[in-house]
Amino acid sequence: MTATIIVCRAAQRADAPAYRRYVAECGEAGLPLYQVAQFDPDGWLQSLLHHAEGHQLPTGYPPTTTYFALEKGEILGALRLRHGDNPAPRAWLGHIGYETRPSRRGEGVARTLLLWLQQHVLTSPVLISCDETNKASLKIIESANGQWLDRRYHAGDNCWVRFYRISPSGWRPA
Repeated sequence: MTATIIVCRAAQRADAPAYRRYVAECGEAGLPLYQVAQFDPDGWLQSLLHHAEGHQLPTGYPPTTTYFALEKGEILGALRLRHGDNPAPRAWLGHIGYETRPSRRGEGVARTLLLWLQQHVLTSPVLISCDETNKASLKIIESANGQWLDRRYHAGDNCWVRFYRISPSGWRPA
C-alpha cells in the first residue's frame, strides 16, 4: 500500500477546479458555509484570497487566511486562520475554523492541518472553539495539546461551544 502524501499550504487561485469539487461535496453534505459557496465557488475562492489580504471582510472579522490539505491536487480539508485579535474571535469564533471533505472524514485530515499550522504558521497562541457535541473535533483539538479555557453558549447556533488555546509547536511562554 502506498503512503498518502498530504500537502498543506495557503489557498491559491490555481486551486479553483479542485475547490469547485470540494464545495460541491461539502454543500451536498449540508455544511452551512458551502450551502452558500456552491452558488459561485470561483467567486467564493476569490473572496477567501481577498480576506487573506484584509480586503472585503465581513463586518467585524479580522483578516483570514485559508489553508488547504491536498492530496494529488484534490482538497481534503480546509482551515481558516483569523489573524489578530478582536471581539469576533474572542467572543465566539476563535481564531481557527476547519472542516474535512465529507468523503475523507476519519482519515486524520483535520488533525494533519492543525498540526501543520502549529509547526509552520503559528507564532503565538490562538483560540479555537468547537461545538461541544462534535466529539471528533474535540479529539483533534485535544491531540494538538489544546488547553481548555471555558464553555460558552452560542445563541446563533443554539449550542454550547468549548474554547481552547492552541500554541505553536515547541512554544513556551516567556
